[in-house]
Amino acid sequence: MVGAVVVAHGRLGEAMVQVVEHMLGGRHGVEAVTTSPSDPREEIRARIEAAVRRVDGGAGVLILTDMLGDTQTNLSVEIARETGAEVLAGVNMPVLVKMMGARETMDARTLAGFLRRYGQEHIFWPTEPREPAGTGTTSP
Repeated sequence: MVGAVVVAHGRLGEAMVQVVEHMLGGRHGVEAVTTSPSDPREEIRARIEAAVRRVDGGAGVLILTDMLGDTQTNLSVEIARETGAEVLAGVNMPVLVKMMGARETMDARTLAGFLRRYGQEHIFWPTEPREPAGTGTTSP
């Protein structure tokens, strides 16, 4: 089973993992790393590295971050290059929930690609204006 580390700003990752635990039960092999704007880079990096080591059961590790280009993701990429982990930026709840089941049947690289596609296909705009039937125009 692929291990997972959720790294996000503040306590967001921790909250996301807690919600998944509430919805699906236990979260063996999944950890959250909390960060603060005042945390030195070295401390954030050490926490991410330690979490990656703890969740690695031999099938690889996927680090899920909340935003591409931030310190957390940049450090995660550095760690991934050293450890062979994969990084997926832009995590949201549907992706995290889907990951919980899919990580049992895929390796980390395959899982990262699968979750990227899944995430892209599962962002919806439920209030999107619709074209009235037969008019060819959209409603205001």
